[in-house]
Amino acid sequence: MQKVLTNVFIVILISVTSLSCQKNRPEPSWDVGVLAPLMIDTVFITDVISDTLININPDHSVSFIFEQKLYDVNIDSLVKLPDTIFDWSFKVPVDITIPSEGSIVENFDWPLDFASIGLEDVKMESALIRSGKLRFEVINALPKAILTEFGINSAVKNETDTFLISRLVPTGQTGIEEFDISGYWLTMIGLEDSAYNTLNYYIGLYNDSDPMLITPLDSFVVNIRFVDIVVDYAKGYFGQNIHEFGPEEYPFDLFKDLDVAGFSIEEAQVLLDIENNYGVEADFTIKELKSINSQTGESAILQGDLVDSSLFVDRATESDPGMAIINPTLATYDFSDSNFGDLFSVMPDKVSYTLEFNTNVNGDSTNLDNFLYYDYPVSVFMRADVNKGVMIDDMFVQNQVDWNGDGLDLKNVSNGYLTLVFTNGFPFDFNINMYLKDEDQMVLDTLIFNGYIEAGLLNAGNSVEEPVETRIVIALTESLKTSVKEAVYNSYDILINSANGQHVKIYSDNILKMKVIGDFEYLIEQ
Repeated sequence: MQKVLTNVFIVILISVTSLSCQKNRPEPSWDVGVLAPLMIDTVFITDVISDTLININPDHSVSFIFEQKLYDVNIDSLVKLPDTIFDWSFKVPVDITIPSEGSIVENFDWPLDFASIGLEDVKMESALIRSGKLRFEVINALPKAILTEFGINSAVKNETDTFLISRLVPTGQTGIEEFDISGYWLTMIGLEDSAYNTLNYYIGLYNDSDPMLITPLDSFVVNIRFVDIVVDYAKGYFGQNIHEFGPEEYPFDLFKDLDVAGFSIEEAQVLLDIENNYGVEADFTIKELKSINSQTGESAILQGDLVDSSLFVDRATESDPGMAIINPTLATYDFSDSNFGDLFSVMPDKVSYTLEFNTNVNGDSTNLDNFLYYDYPVSVFMRADVNKGVMIDDMFVQNQVDWNGDGLDLKNVSNGYLTLVFTNGFPFDFNINMYLKDEDQMVLDTLIFNGYIEAGLLNAGNSVEEPVETRIVIALTESLKTSVKEAVYNSYDILINSANGQHVKIYSDNILKMKVIGDFEYLIEQ
């Protein structure tokens, strides 16, 4: 019995000793090598250049497409109404008496003098007033106050409302008043429908008091003026006149969205489009077209065979006069032999134009059927298709992507490297800065600053024959190890330059692949 108890005691003692030893022994751990992709991104051509500026051709080559409206011909220059309508005066050679309730009334035609404003041979049939005023000035040198009515019988609004005003003018006074005539339709063919440039008027002087004796020394004067008239629609014959525009400067915003220091083109197809919404055939002449960089002071002037040459554009037609149903015409001229590239090389932010517009060059070819609308001008556009190569100097592009998007547990990273792999299929060299950021967009660490990424291998045509891979290895420091674990975003900016400073050709499959791979020793504890 004692022997059995002794054996049990020994077993228990061994078990306790064994448990005691196991409690004090350290847990095992291993360092394991891990390759972990922490960032993957691809840069396409549309990330470098806005897709509004490029076109993908059938052979996958990329053309830069530039379209800029150069000018809208101003209707105020082609069709204006003379400021002075007429000056009318009432005088008598002998004494007369206007009885009580008596009146003096006249209806008459009075022509508009278009030649006085530099418009020759104009035969205006009608015009719709978009905005403007009529200034009514009366000078009463009669013995008494007199009620005055003035009307334009050939000015109608809303189809039935004839322009008419009535004022009591005190004796010895001059009255001046302006009236809004917006929306009035002017019919300028006279009372007998046989004239042009002619309005029909009505003037009435009414004596509402006792009989009024008028002597040759007395007078009553009416002066009528148009003020700030803008024509909305006009019809007739506008004459053979040369209208000059400019020099005028306009914004050129093509490079507004491109953060680039230099941009030049090797060759381009350059077309000038003239869209004519006026019922007037014309010769259009570019006297001068200049691109201007207001920051550097540089400028370039367009040169070529078609500069300072007559560019004919036929007249538009309208289906229903006055209803703005227009069939415009389009004339296109090829300026590809010009020095268009020089205009781009200065990186303009504005352009200056001096133009001429010579109307009705075929004479009265429209049977007095010229027309124009304020809202439908003659527009001049320039289009360029750059498909032979471009040279880019210091274009800046930036982007941000998720860091560790797969959610790898990085807390036990003990040592290792980050390998940045760039596979460049662009004909551009890149200088890259890359940062790690936290969730508040604060920079935690700089992975690389001004790192160089070589362009793809170019062929004889200066397009990429095959991509080139660039690898940059970064050893983990203690601070970088912390940043790698805490980062939420990877932010990078790149500076882009054409390879070898040459004009290069771009294809839609040119891409830049970027990877950040963690080559870590990963501590695994049991």
